[in-house]
Amino acid sequence: MGYVVGVDLGGTQIRACLADMKGSILCEARQPTLAKEGLQPVLQRMKETIAQVLHGISGIEVLGIGVGSPGPLDPRTGVVIAPPNLPGWRNVPLREILSQEFGLPVYVNNDANVAALAEQRFGAGRGCSDIVYLTISTGIGGGVISSGQLLLGAHGLAGEPGHTTVEPAGPRCNCGNVGCLEMMAAGPAIARHALDLMQQGQHSTLWAVVQGGMELTAEMVGRAAQEGDDVALQAVARAAHYLGIGVLNLIHIFDPDRVILGGGVSKLGSLLFDPVRAWVREHAMTDLQRETPVVPAALGDQVGLLGAVAWAMDRISSL
Repeated sequence: MGYVVGVDLGGTQIRACLADMKGSILCEARQPTLAKEGLQPVLQRMKETIAQVLHGISGIEVLGIGVGSPGPLDPRTGVVIAPPNLPGWRNVPLREILSQEFGLPVYVNNDANVAALAEQRFGAGRGCSDIVYLTISTGIGGGVISSGQLLLGAHGLAGEPGHTTVEPAGPRCNCGNVGCLEMMAAGPAIARHALDLMQQGQHSTLWAVVQGGMELTAEMVGRAAQEGDDVALQAVARAAHYLGIGVLNLIHIFDPDRVILGGGVSKLGSLLFDPVRAWVREHAMTDLQRETPVVPAALGDQVGLLGAVAWAMDRISSL
């Protein structure tokens, strides 16, 4: 049996694992990314983390390395174009660099895309050939599995639901677009709307946080919402409304077996999921689409590693 290395390159942590071709992880290693130090230090830490999981193995055939990296990137060439949370990374030939270092085939893809693959293969989408996956945290990323295959698009950039317009009169996004789903429903949007409501004079227990000079976060707003704070509930409901619009658009475009929501914001549970499901039921085009399950992701913080493993497994199997 062959084995693969999976690498999850995040803005905060670099993680690597050694796994068999069934996706069972044998060992893991991790270290801080320290992204602000720039390209070369981060590359060196990636190499060290991969070397840790390869150290001391014998009698094992390693068939390749799969990498989930922040995008945008080109999965066909393995070039990372310009990820916003990795300063100094611009047109980095990551596949070539790691292949030369370890003498193994390397397969690179967008972290949200490989997470979709992981959930379809090992998690909440197991048994489904068509899924849409969204990760909702500081931003909104996603991936689409169609007829069992990860949808890449003409330039490897398919599956960017966070940058679809859901509010034409909304704020300008970092991507240059206006009213993106990310700007209306990601974590910062929830915190920003709660702050706006308080500045308009609405009472909230969160005001003490603001007065104390702390930065208001979506996690704080979520806790307050679960405790019944009206401002927090309004902020979450607004995000859920726009997320419902985005999810229904994706259902109409891709007709998935199910939609899977992950990321930190998804931990809001029923406060988020119930309005999204209600919007789908009320506004979907057909009865079949109205019944599309919208479910929480199952793999937690392992999704990036398992996604990188699954991406490598698929590339190796197709050779």
